[in-house]
Amino acid sequence: MPHIVRPVDLAVDYQLFSDLLCRNLGPDAAEAKRFDWLYRENPSGLAHAWIAIEAGTGRGMGAAAAFPRKFCVEQSIRPGYVLGDFCIDRQYRSLGLALQLQRACLEQIGSPSSLPSYDFPSGKMLAIYQRMHIAPARSMVRWSKPLRAERKLGELIKSPVLARILAAPVNKLLEWKDNAATSNGDWTIAQHRGDCEEEFTQLAHLVGSRYGPCVERSGEYLNWRYLRHPQVDHEILTARQGEELKGYVVFSHTKTDGKIVDLFGFSNTAMWTALVTHVVALLRERAIITVSIPSLATSPWAKLLDEWGFRPREAAPVIVYVPGGVEAFAENLSSWFLMDGDRES
Repeated sequence: MPHIVRPVDLAVDYQLFSDLLCRNLGPDAAEAKRFDWLYRENPSGLAHAWIAIEAGTGRGMGAAAAFPRKFCVEQSIRPGYVLGDFCIDRQYRSLGLALQLQRACLEQIGSPSSLPSYDFPSGKMLAIYQRMHIAPARSMVRWSKPLRAERKLGELIKSPVLARILAAPVNKLLEWKDNAATSNGDWTIAQHRGDCEEEFTQLAHLVGSRYGPCVERSGEYLNWRYLRHPQVDHEILTARQGEELKGYVVFSHTKTDGKIVDLFGFSNTAMWTALVTHVVALLRERAIITVSIPSLATSPWAKLLDEWGFRPREAAPVIVYVPGGVEAFAENLSSWFLMDGDRES
């Protein structure tokens, strides 16, 4: 049957759109709290979404969305988007429909101002971009560090009791190595309590785009993106010299695995090291087994990851798309500063 691709009215089309997300991305994607937070409460503006509808039945066939972001580019703040929530119902998964839907998304958010967008695509989504002649700008590599040995030994030894016994001295050795490398220097590292205030916005503007174009990490944005997240509990550690905020790290964890999703501030090896080692110590106290840092090769601390005991694991592509090749954004696309927390949700 013929189909129609049109913009979504977030009020009128909510049920049709959320049903599509639930069927294809899982119930968490369609949860009302997530939908309101991601689509309606973003401080950078309302999300834009598109839906493919079967003309004869009115049934939803596929969906795509773009979420506003503000970018620090050179000395200015400019609008743009992160893409996400793309899905096609199983019975309609032809490349033609997927291409039409994603083209509609990119053409409409890029017109008339040629606004930039970026995406962390899955393998199937990457195939769509390749058919559109949009190549990955860079890869995001997940670096992982073991904190405890129980799980790894449990994969090799059938007895859980024996695995725990053998893991005990290994755990002590891992902890000793991290403690030996820990030194705050003149940095004060502390857990941040309450909202992120104006000092975070000032830091975002002072650091700006010195690592490449990046999302403006204002206090308002950090509060929304991390502290108001409806599904993930994030924590923030700050680094200060005296009373002045110089950098911070944002992390979260499940019962077994931790993840550093944002690491931002002035470029200082001692500060980065102090922040990361404090996260490691906190997670170890909570019996977390591993901690990971997804990172671009151009991240300011990329060369330090090995020194911190992290090892590279799988890599995933990153797409940066600028209609018409706007010079300030498109020149050396690989220099963008992106973290795992820069995803849509």
